[in-house]
This record gives sequence, C-alpha cells and structure tokens, in this order.
Amino acid sequence: MAFTMTLAFVREHDKQLFLERVVPRLRGHLTEAPPDETADAQGYQRIAIAVTSQSAAKEVCRQAFGFLAHLKNSRILFSWVGADGETCYGDLNAGEGRDEELLSLRVGAAAKTATGADKAPPRVATEAGAGSEADSATEPDEGGETGA
Repeated sequence: MAFTMTLAFVREHDKQLFLERVVPRLRGHLTEAPPDETADAQGYQRIAIAVTSQSAAKEVCRQAFGFLAHLKNSRILFSWVGADGETCYGDLNAGEGRDEELLSLRVGAAAKTATGADKAPPRVATEAGAGSEADSATEPDEGGETGA
C-alpha cells in the first residue's frame, strides 16, 4: 500500500521548481492531491507524492529541505493521514534544519505504519509451556557451568 503525503507551496514558482528539480530524483510518484478547502482558500499550490517505504518518505523530507536551502523566505507545508485516520500537518521553513529532522521522523513513522500493515507476517500464538525457542534460550546450560 502506498503512503501519500501532500506538499503545499506558497508560490506557484516554488512548486514548478520543485517539480522540475526534485521530483525526478524521488523514490515515489505524483498522485492526485486530495481536496483541501483550507489550502485552496489560502491559495496554496499543492502536489501529492505517494511512496512505498519509510525511507522513501524520509527522503522526500530531506529533498524538500535541500530544495528550500536555495530559496529565501519560503516554506513547504506537509499533510498526511496518520495511523488513526486524522490528518497530520507539518511544515518546513527555509534555513531551519531541526524542523526537517522532526518532520522526517513523524512522516517516516506514519509511512512505516501505513506501508508495514501489508507486509507484517501473521503472528502465531504459542501455548504456554510448548517449548518454544525463546524458552530454551533462557534456560541455563547444564554442561557449561564453571565452578569456583
């Protein structure tokens, strides 16, 4: 399952530069941005990027921060759907590296949850005392004792 995040730009020019310079290097693809009345009312220029891994989601944040390093007084607003189904928001401002680290962690965790649900193998419950490998690893080795 793909994890989709929406990036909102303040200016059309910034969006076009991002599409030309950054998007071709990303491990993801452009998708249709979900409707957002607030962003539309405020005049944001939006794109949506779908990724299939946690590392790819973090890379989008890193590339966006690198893109902003070349612009002055600009920012990118991120939005994504969290594990609880609520929309989460974050923003990157030009010149603020700490924001990128925090946003990368938040987006990465959400992407891991969204994409990991399909990949997680089913867990098999074991009965108590069934002699699993974990139980045998904690038992003392009878032949390996050293005496003093």
